[in-house]
Amino acid sequence: MRPNAWVGLASIILGVSYGIQAIGLPRAPIGNPMAPIYFPLGLAGLMVFLGALLFITEARKGLNSDDKNKRPKFHFESMKLIFAVILFCLIYTVLFERLGFVLSTIIFLMSMLMVVNGAKKWVQNAVITVGFSLGAWYLFVQVFQISLPTSPFGIL
Repeated sequence: MRPNAWVGLASIILGVSYGIQAIGLPRAPIGNPMAPIYFPLGLAGLMVFLGALLFITEARKGLNSDDKNKRPKFHFESMKLIFAVILFCLIYTVLFERLGFVLSTIIFLMSMLMVVNGAKKWVQNAVITVGFSLGAWYLFVQVFQISLPTSPFGIL
């Protein structure tokens, strides 16, 4: 099976499990009791739909492939990237409550961009990282008025 088909299958499984967890969310005591569940269920449905679309597309490519040498190969570099992403996600979850949203997101995104873009583009990586982190914080805290974990250092 093609590597992207595996990603599609993983997205389907993750979407279904996320949807099951979303159904178990507590109901709102005031107003529409299902209101807190709509967004997570929509996200789960989107994950399942896009995962299925990717899986079907990749399965068709695999069936139509006449030359087995044209099939993409799984390289060691891909495995390093996968493990780096998993490691950075785990570190992000540990730092999120301790350092707050802004600092932990800056550390996470900078780490990810350094792996993907390389250290030579550190200025570009830093601008994207800080801009995204502050923009997301402003959107959630100031516009949507959703509280996010704050830094113990008094920074956002």
